[in-house]
Amino acid sequence: MHILAVDIGVGTQDIMVYDADKGFEQAYKLVLPSPTRIFAAEVWKTQEDVLIFGDTIGGGPFTRAVLDHLREHKVYMTESAARSIRDDLEVVRGYGIEIIAEDELEKLSEEAAPIKITDFNLQLFPVFESFGVDTCFDAIAIAVQDHGVAPKGMTDRENRFKLLEERLRGSGNSSRDGGVRVASLAYLDGVPDYLSRMHSVYRSLKRWYEGHILIMDTGAATVLGALEDERVKAKQRVMCVNVGNAHTIAMSLNEGQIAGVFEHHTHLLDKSRLEYYLQKLAEGSLSFKEVFDDGGHGALVRQANEPELITVTGPGRTKMTGLGLLAAPAGDMMMTGPVGLIKAVESRL
Repeated sequence: MHILAVDIGVGTQDIMVYDADKGFEQAYKLVLPSPTRIFAAEVWKTQEDVLIFGDTIGGGPFTRAVLDHLREHKVYMTESAARSIRDDLEVVRGYGIEIIAEDELEKLSEEAAPIKITDFNLQLFPVFESFGVDTCFDAIAIAVQDHGVAPKGMTDRENRFKLLEERLRGSGNSSRDGGVRVASLAYLDGVPDYLSRMHSVYRSLKRWYEGHILIMDTGAATVLGALEDERVKAKQRVMCVNVGNAHTIAMSLNEGQIAGVFEHHTHLLDKSRLEYYLQKLAEGSLSFKEVFDDGGHGALVRQANEPELITVTGPGRTKMTGLGLLAAPAGDMMMTGPVGLIKAVESRL
């Protein structure tokens, strides 16, 4: 099986081209700036009104760049592009952004600098081909974070864990013994509309690609990848922590089944604070409210699970040194997400 895996975070997009006959040791790898940083830079360097169209991408630096641009210039966005700022388009309009119809693009492109945004850059293919890399993939797997479109009166953070709880309890996601495995959290060949960013990535790929498409949350992908570290595989009870540029996620696993999940904003955590949350997650006493009230996303605990081993991955892992094993699946910590995506593809197909 020939797989392209792309894990799209806030800081970087981590890319792996994998051939099952050759294994991870001979996979091709790239680490590049994330789309949100690339398009933020494009907005920042533009000294005139901008017309932003294309897909729904990650916010972060891109959102900050757009809101900063509004101080001196007009910003026009199509509906799909505007959801990169917030899923609630009334909130987007409240910032001063003018949301336009697709058929207005041609006319407005004469008045404002057009910027097309997308999470998946098709220019990867000519780069691969220029080095003789086969681009006939059996599957393309993409990881992004998506809070989901929150109902009125519910925050994005609350909605994210509500959707996770539904996935863990929903039909079709359980193993034979009733547990839920990480790979089952991935979406294969279809994504619900209420996951606006994931659905946008899927729709964008379907315009030109006819093979299998797997879309997964970045947090789940990194957890699944960490389990492939050779020092972790033999353990029955583990806790996998990924300290990302924007978010930190921890997942407690018992024989591969999800016992609990915790997620917070990285900038609000130091080593002692994270250690406290990991201990409560292991004990099974961590509540959604405690994490949410502390500014994090939340927690969902199904059972206590004292780990034999804690793994720590992610670009912010060095400040958490001492909390656990610094895992490096396929010999490269930056490939944790892509490795997880590839294992999800192999599991689901």
